[in-house]
Amino acid sequence: MGWSGGIASTLESLSRSRLGEWVTFECVGREDARRRIRDWRPHLIVLHRASSWRGLTDLAALAGPRRVLIEHHYSQGFEQHQVPSKRRFRSMLRLTYGAMDRVVAVSEGQRQWMREAQLVGDSRLRLIRSSRDVAPFLAVPLPGPAPRPLRLVAFGRLNEQKGFDLLIEAVRQLPAGSVQLRLGGEGPLRSSLEQRAGGDPAIQLVGRVDDVPGFLSQADAVAIPSRWEPWGNVCLEARAAARPILVRAVDGLQEQAQGCGLAVESDEPSAWAAAIDVMAAASDEQRLTWARHGRSTAVSAWDNFVCAWETLLGEFR
Repeated sequence: MGWSGGIASTLESLSRSRLGEWVTFECVGREDARRRIRDWRPHLIVLHRASSWRGLTDLAALAGPRRVLIEHHYSQGFEQHQVPSKRRFRSMLRLTYGAMDRVVAVSEGQRQWMREAQLVGDSRLRLIRSSRDVAPFLAVPLPGPAPRPLRLVAFGRLNEQKGFDLLIEAVRQLPAGSVQLRLGGEGPLRSSLEQRAGGDPAIQLVGRVDDVPGFLSQADAVAIPSRWEPWGNVCLEARAAARPILVRAVDGLQEQAQGCGLAVESDEPSAWAAAIDVMAAASDEQRLTWARHGRSTAVSAWDNFVCAWETLLGEFR
């Protein structure tokens, strides 16, 4: 996605925060981890990778320092769509989480799933809602009166998870001239999505987006149709940019959407078409209310993120 997204960019921002006054950070890839642990002798290892059966053997190489896992990858929605054997999957997670001193959920929805599935005990489970520095998004002007057609944007990696196929199908079901969709991003499904759009003039795939605040400034609303999303920084960015949102009611998205737009309970394109129609029919006053509330919930997101990390790292001082 270029400017937007990415664990590495968030960690770089975190290392430049006030935590740098008493914590020394180093970002290390899997291939270099063993050597850096031997040479640098860290007090704490924080893992951001996806857990797997194969990854369990790697944990032996990370023995010694205390360990924290940030669970960016798995959630109830992921389990529903991607896991053929829930019992086997949960066994792997329990073994992995059991080898950690702390496990961090990135949303309340994800934390609740971990609790209900009994994947990790509360004594080692923490919540840090994901964030990034949202200052550039807070500078985006509030939306004015919406023109017709409704200018709807979506962006992210073009893969199955993000549900852009549903969004394209939904737009194609709507009357001509009611909505204009701009879809940003690259990924393995680009050709498939272009074929699905079928040359519809209401749908434009714009490719890589580097200036995401600028991209959002041209939108009346932002659609996030992900099939699963442990958190969803795109939703945070849209809220900070004061743009009403339409989200799939899953995982961390549904808790972000409250008072900021519409949550869709179904994966059916017809349900998305109906939600887009509701958004297009909403009054300018209603959309501005959603926009202002969304921004108000995002203003302190980065400070809250840094504070939560400060508390977590303080447990190991």
